[in-house]
Amino acid sequence: MPETDIRSRPRPRPDIVALLCDADFKRRPDTNAYSHRDGRPFSKEEQALAFTATRVELEEVSEQLTRYREYRRTWKEAPEAFQCFLAPFKQLTEKTLTPSQGT
Repeated sequence: MPETDIRSRPRPRPDIVALLCDADFKRRPDTNAYSHRDGRPFSKEEQALAFTATRVELEEVSEQLTRYREYRRTWKEAPEAFQCFLAPFKQLTEKTLTPSQGT
């Protein structure tokens, strides 16, 4: 199978990726459309644009959402990780960080 040149791969359209990253894909019964994460329904133009998304764009959205979830997990764990990092230093009895004079 021949290798494909990465430069020949279609690039995702940023406007569609941004729209899909902000989408809540539960169809609203009142508008029969998707909505934004803040609850606003997609306009007819946004709904039509979402339906033109290519596989490359859907893959990009998936990758971005995976990175965002990882960011949120790390952010949530940061205070505990910071406390674990500081724990050994809190147990020091000497109040200076300079090397001891006896060595």
